[in-house]
Amino acid sequence: MKDCTVIGELSEDLLDFLSDKKPEFVRQIKNKRIVMWSERLEHIEKHKNNFKDEETFVKYVGMIPEIIKKPDIIGVREKDSSIQFIKEMDDNVLVAVRLNTKGNLSFRTMYPITDSQKETYIRKGTAWVVE
Repeated sequence: MKDCTVIGELSEDLLDFLSDKKPEFVRQIKNKRIVMWSERLEHIEKHKNNFKDEETFVKYVGMIPEIIKKPDIIGVREKDSSIQFIKEMDDNVLVAVRLNTKGNLSFRTMYPITDSQKETYIRKGTAWVVE
């Protein structure tokens, strides 16, 4: 059996915000808790070199719960049923959380994105600045 840890919860405020943007997506969410399976830590190691240095990578990994709790931008990627939590810091850090067919949320990945990627998500209406 794989180990998992609860790393956060989708707040009512963020659920309400997303409901205004993507109500059909939000209706599928049955459990607001977000879990991280142990093998996901190995997966995000693949993105380590996308960060400025290892220290920055480790810092942002430790901030995953905070990024989920207070994103600056939140998006929905319906193609893979995921929510994108984006925090604007020295880097734009994206944390992706997948919604499975049972309505549960689990951490998928974390990586930096460029300003132009962030602006494209907003312009295309797949991500929104959190008010």
